[in-house]
Parts: sequence; structure tokens; C-alpha cells
Amino acid sequence: MIEKIAAFQNALLKWHLSSARDLPWRGEEDPYKIWISEIMLQQTRTETVKGYYQRFLQAFPNVFALANAEESEVLKLWEGLGYYSRARNLHAAAKIVAYQRKGNFPCTFEGLKELPGVGDYAAGAIASIAFGAKEPALDGNQARVLSRVLGITEVIKSPAALYDRALALVPKGDPGEYNQALMGLGAMICVPKNPKCGSCPVREMCISFREGMQSEIPKKPEKLKRRMEKRAVALVIDDKGRVFVQKRTGGMLIGLWEFPGFTDARTIKDAEVCLEEMGFLVEPIREIGNAKHVFTHLEWHMTGYLFRSVRAPESSVFEDKAGVLALAMPTAIKAYRDYYLEGKTDDI
Repeated sequence: MIEKIAAFQNALLKWHLSSARDLPWRGEEDPYKIWISEIMLQQTRTETVKGYYQRFLQAFPNVFALANAEESEVLKLWEGLGYYSRARNLHAAAKIVAYQRKGNFPCTFEGLKELPGVGDYAAGAIASIAFGAKEPALDGNQARVLSRVLGITEVIKSPAALYDRALALVPKGDPGEYNQALMGLGAMICVPKNPKCGSCPVREMCISFREGMQSEIPKKPEKLKRRMEKRAVALVIDDKGRVFVQKRTGGMLIGLWEFPGFTDARTIKDAEVCLEEMGFLVEPIREIGNAKHVFTHLEWHMTGYLFRSVRAPESSVFEDKAGVLALAMPTAIKAYRDYYLEGKTDDI
């Protein structure tokens, strides 16, 4: 453990006072807005989040507005951020806060964790920033900084494993500012590769710096190998030039709209057979190119195929370009959505 905890805290906070990033949520005190920013920042780059955060608050300026929104509206505004379960949990949590708690957020770590989608990191961040609770906000940045400062050489499987050691360093006065400072240090100075130790305000207290171990810490568990999945994506166009879309009802990306995709279909004939099993009668037109999308533990390797609809099930949903633009669709199929929106199917 650090010998001079107060000196560590003071050096970090002094650095943050002059070097804090200019972020839209910087200095925010509204628990709702802090909650939105922290959920968006999970597994997403800060620069990406900035625009989404501002657009989201324009559409849903308070928890009641979010609670009263349709899920489709929430998913559409989230489109492109990925990890869509965050958006669905955000919507569910908003309803709890608005309807059951009359708009009041829980003010404790434990209470916040009872909300859908709020884990250890978000609960610690919100509790400390919005309510001044003495809690760490253990994200990847904090875990990396603390591992190096404390010289932790064992494998850290999850930031939460550092909770007790992190808690001991959180000051009673302004823990939220401390947490933001530590996260900022990890984002700007104590970066994963080639940390900028010469500019670090706490390097004199950092064990890994003192022992020249920065490149070896933190030690991470072995990454799981991504599974590769081949898929055929079908664009089925009706006689009005509209494209068939369907809503995902289970598994990954639930609630989003998509063009039908068929695992391990290798040819346009394979995709045609799959469409027939859905109740379509189609005329194959052409292959429309390959695309790849990488999820955390899965890669989609896709080939698109274009079809003319001869007969479709009565319940089928066909949308024109304006309709497609209005739907929340996964980034994974952006190449095929663009193909349709750019008018490349107009010739059939």
C-alpha cells in the first residue's frame, strides 16, 4: 500500500485541477445526467460518447422523459454505441426511478446496484460524484493505474478484485473528484502501452515506476479466442421498392431491426432456401458484397444477397428508405443498410 496516502490524493487532485479533460458532463451534479454518462462510457471511447450524450439529453432531458419514451426511440438514439443491453437496462431503470421512486435516484452504492444495468463501476462513480459517497469507481482505467501504483503483479481478472485496496485510497472529502482524476490519469497519462511516466503527478509514489515494471503491469488473463460465424444477409425488395425488415426477438441485439441473416448459408441459393422456409417466394438477383463486424467474443463474416419478393407472408414488414432510416438497426449490418439507402436496389 502507498505509504503517504494523503500525498498521493493531493498530488492527483492538484494535477486534475489544471489538467482535467473538457467533457460535457464535467462538473455535473445532476444524478440523472451523471448516470447517463457513466452508462454510456462503459466499454465505449470518451470521444464517441460526447455526441451521443448531448443528443440523448436533448431527447430525454430528465428521468421522466426517458421513462415515458418508447423503447424503439431509446434504441434509435443509442444506434451505433453498441452493447444495446445498456440502452434497454437504462430504459428499465428510468421507469423504476420515475414511477417507483418519484424521480429520486438511490444515493448509496448498494441502492444504485439494484437498478438494472448498474454494476460496481457505475454504482461507485454515481454514488461518489453525485452523492459524495466514499466509494471507488473501478473501471479499466482506475484498475490499470492502481495496479501500477501499488505494484500488483498478480493477474487481475476484474477491476472489482481491487475494491478493498482502492477504497483505502479514496478521500472522504470530494471522492467524486478523486475518482474522476484517477480515471483521467488512466486515460491521458497511465495509458495501456507506453505510459507517459515523465508527466505523471504520482510517479514518485508508484511502485512499478520505481522498479521499472510499467510495461509488465497490469497482468491480464488470457483473452478468449473470438468465434467466427459466417452469415448470409438477405435484402428482399418488394414491387414498391421497399425492403423487408424484421425485429430481433431474442439473443444478441434483441429489440433491433435487421435484414434477415442466416448462419452458415454459403450461397445465394442457400439464402433463397432459408427465405422459403420463412414463407417467402423470391427471385434471386445478385450477390452484393462482403462485410465483417467484430463483437467482443464473436466475428460476423457476412455476404449480402439481393432478392425480388414474389410472395411474402402476410405479417411481413417492408419499409422504404425513410422507414429504414427511422429504425434502430445494428451497426453490424450498416454496409447493407447503406446499400439500400444509396439506391443500389432501385434497378430491380
